[in-house]
Amino acid sequence: MTHDIWDRIRYARDAALDAEKTERQRLADADNADLQQAASVRLATRQAVREALDDILDETSDPDGTAA
Repeated sequence: MTHDIWDRIRYARDAALDAEKTERQRLADADNADLQQAASVRLATRQAVREALDDILDETSDPDGTAA
């Protein structure tokens, strides 16, 4: 059961990492300040979630999708 919890946390971290990539693309594609601001806020939120899950797992992930 404990192993399942860690797997689920890793899955959530990886999903947040994927969402970061999506937000980075939205930020790059934004054609006005409002869209840039919205994407920037979402990106920062996704990063904070991923980093918190990294802390829980005592691992490090990066925006390229790899975990150590």
